[in-house]
Amino acid sequence: MKLKDALKTIFHLFCALTTFILLFIAIQGTFLNREASFDGVDLFKLISVSFVSVLPSLIFVGQETASRRKVIILRIIHFVLTAGAVFGCLIFYDWIDSASAVITVIFFLIVYITASVIIEIRDKKLADKLNERINAFHNTENETHRD
Repeated sequence: MKLKDALKTIFHLFCALTTFILLFIAIQGTFLNREASFDGVDLFKLISVSFVSVLPSLIFVGQETASRRKVIILRIIHFVLTAGAVFGCLIFYDWIDSASAVITVIFFLIVYITASVIIEIRDKKLADKLNERINAFHNTENETHRD
C-alpha cells in the first residue's frame, strides 16, 4: 500500500472507529449505566483512542507485492498492535473494568473483523476491476494482431 492510500484508509478507519465507539458508548450508557456522564474531555479521549487505534495500519505501507504468508503475518502483527493500542488506551483512561472487559473484547473483535472484511472486499473489487481492464486490453491487442 502506498503512503497516500494508507493515509486515506487510516482517515476512513478513524471516522468509522469513532462512530463505532460512540455507538458502543451510547448502547452501553442506555442499557447498562443510565447515570453515566460524558463531558468534553471524554470526547477528546475518545478521539485519541480512535487515532491511536488506527496508527498500526501504517505497517502495510510499502507492502503492495507481499506474499499471502507475509500478508497473514502482517495482519496478525497489526491485530496485536491494534489490540495493544486500544486496551492500553482503555486502561490508561481507566475506561475498562473486569465487568465490561468481556463486552469490550467482543466489541473490539467485531469492529476489527468488520473492518478487515470491508477492506478485503474493497481490495477484491479493485483487483477484479484491474483484471477486467487487463483482459480487455489483451483481447483488443489480440484482435488487432489477427487482422
